[in-house]
Amino acid sequence: MKVRDNVVKSLNFLHFHRKRALVTTSFLSVYSFACYKSTDSPYEILRMGVAGSLANLVVESMFHFVDTVNVRAKLSDKSISSLNMARKIYTKEGIYGFSKGFSACFYGSVACGFIYFSLYKLFKPYFKDYLGDTYNIAWTFFLASFVAEFFTLIFYYPFDLVKCRLQSNNFQFKYRNIPHAFRKEIQQGSILSLYKGSLPFLTAYTLCVSLQFTIYEYIIKFYKNLYKDDYANKEIQSNIVASFLGGAIGSGLTNAFEVLTINKQANPDIKILKIIQQERISLVYKGLSARVFYHSFQSIVFFNLVMYIGKTYNVELSDE
Repeated sequence: MKVRDNVVKSLNFLHFHRKRALVTTSFLSVYSFACYKSTDSPYEILRMGVAGSLANLVVESMFHFVDTVNVRAKLSDKSISSLNMARKIYTKEGIYGFSKGFSACFYGSVACGFIYFSLYKLFKPYFKDYLGDTYNIAWTFFLASFVAEFFTLIFYYPFDLVKCRLQSNNFQFKYRNIPHAFRKEIQQGSILSLYKGSLPFLTAYTLCVSLQFTIYEYIIKFYKNLYKDDYANKEIQSNIVASFLGGAIGSGLTNAFEVLTINKQANPDIKILKIIQQERISLVYKGLSARVFYHSFQSIVFFNLVMYIGKTYNVELSDE
């Protein structure tokens, strides 16, 4: 009896979400075919973009539940630990509570990964030639990452805005899906409505990703110079250390900006100055543990995926 009830529930779910299932299946089919065909592409920037897109999709999907806890913790009226927030979500909403906003995460991460890695691969040699030997190579990594992330986030921000609201205050916004969310915001205001709270977001994530990639690339360069011909045997260990430090330091230093971003996204009418006055010193540590945990371990998985997927596409992120 219970098995039959579960089958009926599954069939009902597929019936009511058949359009979404069809769109997702079609998208995955086209995306998989494009990724497969790109392995033989003569364009290195394209191959780097596809490798980055795949890695970003896998990592964002894996860590979405941690991101949901992080968002809820930062929007809480009281300071609450990540573990207690996770318990609270599970008690009230079950497993489903951790998956809210996943569709925006899914589609956004595919495009975000491709745009960022393509641009980063494009800009890095340009900044290296422009700066020459006058400046430390870290400036090349930082500027290439900063510019690439800035342009990436201009495209990605509306997806993150919708994701944040689906994860937190969707009872207020009542979004049914991503297209509905975009249409609703544009109809109620203009396309600029999709960029509310974008200033602290751009600041937080351009700085975070720039620091993360700069630290990662600089440490990898250090290990390559240290181990020289033996680096291939030390590649995995070096990658883990560099990616962990990049993720932990970058996310920790920019936590305050993310608190501002999430509060502004969830409550678009509130002023940033008011958020600062309300939060005060808690801007620095609110949701910090979830953010550092999320970004440090995500960074390890992410950069190792980029390394392994890059071998399939015959590209390397740290090719200096």
